[in-house]
Amino acid sequence: MKEDDLEEAMAGNVSRTEEDVRRLLHLAKLDEEDLKPVVQSFYLAQDFTREDLKLMEVTPDILNQILEGERVIIRGDKSDPAVLCTDTQTYDIKEAGTSNSLLLLPSVVWPDEAETNDKDDGITIASQEVAGIFHNYLELHLCRPRVQKLRYLMEENLYTGKEYEADNVDVKYTFEDLLNVIQASPKELQTALRELQACCIDGFWRMLDFDYQFSVFNHIVNLVDSNSWPSDGIPLQAVLDTLEDLIPRKILEECFHWYTEPVGRTTPEGYDLYRWNEDKICAFLGEVILRPTGKFNLEEFLYTWQSTVPEGITTNLNQLKVGNLALSSTD
Repeated sequence: MKEDDLEEAMAGNVSRTEEDVRRLLHLAKLDEEDLKPVVQSFYLAQDFTREDLKLMEVTPDILNQILEGERVIIRGDKSDPAVLCTDTQTYDIKEAGTSNSLLLLPSVVWPDEAETNDKDDGITIASQEVAGIFHNYLELHLCRPRVQKLRYLMEENLYTGKEYEADNVDVKYTFEDLLNVIQASPKELQTALRELQACCIDGFWRMLDFDYQFSVFNHIVNLVDSNSWPSDGIPLQAVLDTLEDLIPRKILEECFHWYTEPVGRTTPEGYDLYRWNEDKICAFLGEVILRPTGKFNLEEFLYTWQSTVPEGITTNLNQLKVGNLALSSTD
């Protein structure tokens, strides 16, 4: 049926009669026995164009999240293509068209909700308002989170130590602030922040200044060496208790976890033990060496690199990929 015919057929709140229904059944060559318990008669609202509404096709999972009261939000600046974010995933929003007319109804009677009538009761007719007619709708396509500008935001105000914070008036971001400008779900944003080695300091997410991060790392390594702790038996609790007067405990703990991994054992007091994560340590110290100059004689670099890592760790060039470093030999 053409849209003009559809609109004409549903124009006005016209009460349909049983005779109207039987006449339509005859024209459609249908038997009255084929009718559902309730016949629904549609009529158009006064303003059915509804420029203020958009239809969106969602997956069953997203629908369940909406019905369960979980947050589903559309994110993006004016210059960004819009995305829809659930608590865990991000979706591209694309407009699609259809030659069919999509009808929006505030209410409808589903077959399993209708009461069955005896034949002697006649035909039950329910009038239903059509609030809008649409030929376009929004589709969702799962996509990667758009976190490219997260590093830029974090580098606007690097953390250089608590002694410099009193005079720091530069912009800082809470997690909610970041959700408002980064097109990602909360879970994906948390993952991106971890990959950037950002810390939550006094409620704000910050990246550490590189030199400050190297200083924190050196304090941990020197403490391990001074206590002669084995490289696969480093007690986190002892590190935190010893160094927290020098370094904020939260930063110290985050930095410790960046460069270690649990071994599944504990101290006699029940505290967890850790070992060095060799690849991450080697990648970090490789960057420490290369960052000031940008280039290095390969043999000299390999010798210097090996001499800087904790005892028992062996460097190899593949570890530089962990830190996304590219290395080419110079004579």
